[in-house]
Amino acid sequence: MILKVLNDNGLINNYEIKKELFFDEKYKNKISYIASSKKETNALNIFKSYFSNAKSILFDSTNKSILKELENLNIKEFNEDYNNKNIFNNEDFSFLYFTSGSTGFPLGALKTKENIISEIEVLTSLLKKYEIKRVIVTVPFIHFYGSLMGLFYPLFNNIDIVLKEHFLPNDLLDIIEDNSLVVTTPLYIKSLNRISSSKNLSNSIFISSTAPLQKDDAKEFNEKFSSNILQIFGSTETGGIAYKYNDETLWTPLERVNLSLNEENELKVESDFISNIIFEKELKQTNQQIQTFDYVEFIDNKFKLIGRSSQILKIAGKRYSTIQIENILEQIDGIEKAVVFVNTKKDTLKDEILDITIESKKEFLNKDIKKILQEELSNIKFSINLKIVDKIKTSSVGKKLAIQ
Repeated sequence: MILKVLNDNGLINNYEIKKELFFDEKYKNKISYIASSKKETNALNIFKSYFSNAKSILFDSTNKSILKELENLNIKEFNEDYNNKNIFNNEDFSFLYFTSGSTGFPLGALKTKENIISEIEVLTSLLKKYEIKRVIVTVPFIHFYGSLMGLFYPLFNNIDIVLKEHFLPNDLLDIIEDNSLVVTTPLYIKSLNRISSSKNLSNSIFISSTAPLQKDDAKEFNEKFSSNILQIFGSTETGGIAYKYNDETLWTPLERVNLSLNEENELKVESDFISNIIFEKELKQTNQQIQTFDYVEFIDNKFKLIGRSSQILKIAGKRYSTIQIENILEQIDGIEKAVVFVNTKKDTLKDEILDITIESKKEFLNKDIKKILQEELSNIKFSINLKIVDKIKTSSVGKKLAIQ
């Protein structure tokens, strides 16, 4: 397989990806980190780490709290020549990936090669009918989804990889060919919908993860480009949980994934994809079972995702998702982004309060936001705390990072 890196000046860097070209005995079982850098550099280091049986910790270098934590644990950058002792020495893993940290300090998920291979086998079966000949990657590799689908899926299927440091939507339309798999995000799908150019992409497929893709955006994309979007629902620690296509409502559990509900109708996941060990200031065993905070409703063998329990607003016995509320606000002229959290006050008889942050240059009052929401949500009554900011930060894959 070939890793093809497109440069802005028109030049192309080609790398043949095979073990004998990347294996280095000195990295075997060595624990180090790979911080976010150029996609090209990250991809080559990840392959070197994988083929050399090293243990690498991947993270966004803009997150200084993670870097400080790793330095305290005596973990150095990959490619440095040193001997190190830390809490990961006796653990079996190939890569450690951090969550986005949007609601606190990022959680680390230790992934073994078995975790990765098991999930790739299932996704390979799911994508088999598309006869993929190349994988085009718009996402960074320091996140698990980016590595899994952008590097390991093509590696295990001997498929060429095409990447560019910054893929503009029109760049992609220019290079995409039949039987391509485009690894991307909801934010990029939305960007493609907004450009005037169009192209028949019916012989290629897009895969989207990292955040919810709204039904209207998925439907618009499918109609505009005649191409399917495979959406994956999951997390860094669980790996993939379920999938759906385009604007479907119900999620289908992936093979090898067992799902159940607790008493609160929150989803419990058991699978070979789940990290055996989670790092959250200390190491914790999962037994490959994770109780999520995702509130779902099963319909036959599929389920409807209502939202995270921490993102469910309960009023007069009814449940409303904060994601639904964010979508309503982001349709309003003048509101670029919205982040909503449920603030449950202890020792109070009142319903939960909504903490709403909006990115806007316009002035909005509490009563303006309440009126917008009440018109869409059956005139329900609730309290809000409103904050207006110039910019809501997003991660490298477009996930909103406002902290509760």
